[in-house]
Amino acid sequence: DLWTTFSTDYAGFEERGVDWEEQYQIYRPQVSDETSSEELKEIIKQMLRVLNDGHVSLTTPDEDVYYANPIIDQRVDDDLFDLELIKKEYLSGDFQESGNGGNTYGKMGKIGYLHIAWIQDNLLELNDILNFFSDTDGLIIDLRHNGGGNFTFAFSEFGRLTDEERFVYRSKTKNGTGPDDYTEWYDWSIYPSGTYFNKPIVLLTDRYTISAGERMVMACKTLPNLIHMGDTTSGAMATKIGKELANGWYYSLVTQKIEFRDGISYEGPGLPPDIFVKNTSEEMEAGQDRTLEEALARF
Repeated sequence: DLWTTFSTDYAGFEERGVDWEEQYQIYRPQVSDETSSEELKEIIKQMLRVLNDGHVSLTTPDEDVYYANPIIDQRVDDDLFDLELIKKEYLSGDFQESGNGGNTYGKMGKIGYLHIAWIQDNLLELNDILNFFSDTDGLIIDLRHNGGGNFTFAFSEFGRLTDEERFVYRSKTKNGTGPDDYTEWYDWSIYPSGTYFNKPIVLLTDRYTISAGERMVMACKTLPNLIHMGDTTSGAMATKIGKELANGWYYSLVTQKIEFRDGISYEGPGLPPDIFVKNTSEEMEAGQDRTLEEALARF
């Protein structure tokens, strides 16, 4: 059931270089009437791992959610970003929060700093936040460890960051069981609205910038006054859905294809920065966010 549903509904095989029929030949013979639930769970995890997709997960009782992407699943380099460190050492405790904690912002001298933890209705506060930064010389938008959410908020509230309509990406979604059964491509653009925030912007990302956070990255990367720094994003930006197996286990899969404005799908590899910067554990332990410092040095 799991393999078949992925075969008919999953959209990312080509982008991720996976032959799903081959996976069937590998893993179906491993399952028999004598296979225990624990053994079946491990077989499923191994089969899903080949997708390396942060939007593919397996939820079973009394265990942490399993993610096909090993970085997310095993929290690789999770310690290379610490918002509490930024609040204490770089904002000196002088910061504001809004959107139920989704937004953290303050000033570092003449530079504004905004960390966005997720993409939801917290972005309805963006206009007020930009007003708060009206006297700054520039802005850092920090999307490191952005867990995603509902990307439509990023598009509807983006108006003050652009001075003209800008095409961002196009998407199409599975609408049948065949390999070529998709909706028509749909174009997504950002549009100007309100007073244009005409200041230099540095965007920060890491490998935990995922899903709707990556869609906001794509919107940001259309801006001529923006530099993208940090690490490559997760590479799981297309819409996911949830399903249930007969034994009550839950799983998620991706049913959509996305192409950035350059015609390339970054599903899998992720969106690369213009300037690569990655903190080390030693720097973080010493209370230093070098990525943030290099962003500040751009102004």
